[in-house]
Amino acid sequence: MILGLDDITGGHEIVAFLIWLGLTALFYLVGYVAALNVVDDITQNSWTKVPAMWGLSIITAGLMSILNYNPLILFFIMCAANYLRLKNLSSPDCEKFPGMQINKALFHIASYGYIFLVLAITHYIDFRNNL
Repeated sequence: MILGLDDITGGHEIVAFLIWLGLTALFYLVGYVAALNVVDDITQNSWTKVPAMWGLSIITAGLMSILNYNPLILFFIMCAANYLRLKNLSSPDCEKFPGMQINKALFHIASYGYIFLVLAITHYIDFRNNL
């Protein structure tokens, strides 16, 4: 006799949770860590950072919508990680931009705008698909 997911109590819920956990890790690594670091490396202290990150939020939110992912928990994780990331970038011993004083307002507007737009656009797209 071979057990299937139907024979295990909560089998489908466990698999759904593991898929959600995998998507959370994927979107954290790709949609936050990689995306923000690449844009930071390319734009540095330029004001083109804001439209670049905000435009990238549309792509990230589209992928989340396609994969039917609700980013609410990821939103709080990204906000906390972004606070620590910006604190590290603005410290005088930052190794990422040696000898450069970052524009704190620019980095805050661009990165937090990216995070809030990802959440807002994802919920808007989900809302439009449910009508």
